[in-house]
Amino acid sequence: MDKLFYPDSVVIFGLSDNPNNMAALIVANLKNWGYEGRIYAVNPKGGRTCGLNIHTSLKGIKDEIDLAVVMSPARTVPDILDQVHEKGIEYLCIESAGFSEFSEEGKKLGREIKRKAAEYGIKFVGPNCLGVISAEKRLSLPFISLTPWVAGSVSLISQSGGVGAAILTGIQEHNISANKFVSLGNKYCLDEVDFLKYFIQDEGTKVILMYLESMERGREFVETAKSSDKPIILYKANVTGSGASRAMSHTSALANDDEILDAAVRQAGVIRVKTLDQLIQFPAAFLLPEMKGDNISIISPAGGFTVLAADHAEEHGFKFPMLSEETQSALKQYIRAGVIQLGNPIDLGDALSTDAQLMAIDKTLEQPEIDGSIYMTSRRQASNYKGPLRAMLRNPIPELAELALKHRKPVVSAFVGAPELVKEYRGDTKLPVYNSPELAIRALAAFRDFCHFKRTRVLDEKKPAAPKKALALLDAQPAGLITGNTAFEIIESAGIKTVSTVIARSAAEAAAISSRMGFPVVMKIDCPGISHKTESGGVRLGLDSSSKVKAAYADMAALLKKNKLIGNIVIQKMAGPGVEVILGARRDPSFGQVLMFGMGGIFVEALRDVVFRLAPVTPEEAAKMIDSVRAGSILKGLRGFPPSDKKALIDAIVSLGRMIAFCPRIVEMDINPLIVLPKGSGCLSVDARIVLD
Repeated sequence: MDKLFYPDSVVIFGLSDNPNNMAALIVANLKNWGYEGRIYAVNPKGGRTCGLNIHTSLKGIKDEIDLAVVMSPARTVPDILDQVHEKGIEYLCIESAGFSEFSEEGKKLGREIKRKAAEYGIKFVGPNCLGVISAEKRLSLPFISLTPWVAGSVSLISQSGGVGAAILTGIQEHNISANKFVSLGNKYCLDEVDFLKYFIQDEGTKVILMYLESMERGREFVETAKSSDKPIILYKANVTGSGASRAMSHTSALANDDEILDAAVRQAGVIRVKTLDQLIQFPAAFLLPEMKGDNISIISPAGGFTVLAADHAEEHGFKFPMLSEETQSALKQYIRAGVIQLGNPIDLGDALSTDAQLMAIDKTLEQPEIDGSIYMTSRRQASNYKGPLRAMLRNPIPELAELALKHRKPVVSAFVGAPELVKEYRGDTKLPVYNSPELAIRALAAFRDFCHFKRTRVLDEKKPAAPKKALALLDAQPAGLITGNTAFEIIESAGIKTVSTVIARSAAEAAAISSRMGFPVVMKIDCPGISHKTESGGVRLGLDSSSKVKAAYADMAALLKKNKLIGNIVIQKMAGPGVEVILGARRDPSFGQVLMFGMGGIFVEALRDVVFRLAPVTPEEAAKMIDSVRAGSILKGLRGFPPSDKKALIDAIVSLGRMIAFCPRIVEMDINPLIVLPKGSGCLSVDARIVLD
């Protein structure tokens, strides 16, 4: 892929002497940026413009060419592919529009160029894109005018050319510039996974930014991102669509595309931001020294800022160690009236000088237990600072940047004031200077999370063994819905215990079975036409006598007859008291088999207290899933209820993840409820459904 970013020669298709010619802007960019490679142009009409002779075809160019840029009508692209193949050019930027995003005819053209490129072994960016930029090579191929910049350490992958251009200029407000940029467009050939792999290995790239509207190779994206030592910051737009219009399991009803993507990229250590503003402003924090923990100091000359910052920082998991005696003693020398109670966060109060503020940060960063610092203040026009307040005028930002390097700890700052004042205090430093405390804290928290992930990730995970018996049972099943004893047999063979279930052929037999099991019992309808039994009246709980069992059997037999359904009526021994949870799975078109865990029962879809992970999962990941749901604390024991068997639950989650990982035929399934019994007693599945294709 170096041919895309470091070409020694470029040919542009579509250049003409028309004053409105878009390809002329590409030539202008290359010259304005100081590109030192050879530039050629091709257009069947020939001519001369922009200081270039326009060849009527590639055959007229005798020299070797590394990269072709296409800015001619969509209908001309198939022929251009023939020409570049004959010339031996391997990489293209197809910036032309008019393909699948435009019309049915465009879709046909799209299929044709994909077929030809695959046949010829040609790789291309686009179509319908802005191409690439390589600031190191002084290569700028977009058809929009861009002021040159010195190569920085951030590289950007953007599906949208317009959004990408906005990000490129936006990060410069923080004195950060791009090293490389690619606009993906329609992604007919090269996509975000290809460029992510390249940027992970690229020496000039230290931070990777991504703006995406779709992700087709989600599983490969996650596997690639997890291996990265470089931070990846993602803004994923187009999040409102749901993956399934009608689902036969709770899992598919609960899981939409965005929730699965969110869980998947989190597993990979990708920092997902929710706004374009965050994507532009976060990178500065990711160029700071590594953050090794949650402990920070917060320093401000205004007490109100320390209060609101403490609230927000605690919400993001930060902690505030006590100040050392040395730090407190040093700070007291600057306090005027002696009415400030020193603590962390540090309200400097009438210790007005910039020297006091810098010293507070320096001393707290010296404390081994403090991992980073946040400085915040407000700024007004210089004329507002009179008398003793003039001690606050000196700009602390350059010295804050030096302190971050001195202590090898991250420092971020928040200056609340007019944008021009914030920009003035930022100056030419790369230290993060944000215009709100909340943004500063979010950025530092995101950086901390990445540093923690990188330290704790396991890259050489052993793949689990396949559950051969469960897979054999699944292979023997036809496509469709599986319930009842068949579903129980499958999940039991995968390692998840199930409650004893017996089919009853008559009311008398139901009573006899119940007597042998011991009351109370549960009666259910097992019928492919009834997926969710509770809603249809197909479940009776707590039947504690033969007469109640017979009456319930008669009701269920009538229900089957009324709805013209063929199915079984089953008896189960009622499980002992425990916590109801749900385990589920869904096959996602982008991410493959996805595992779900949450608090179960009939209200699961209303409460939506669930989490997702890509399967398989390790015991450690399973434990994190349990701790991630809001109601997970119930499993620890609550108001007289004993602690639940968390270890058995972890084993069940791992077992289900292993089974679905080895069985791509599973479209969706859930085990609901899975009863988690008291500690040491295990857990039992009392209902399950599986959908196979």
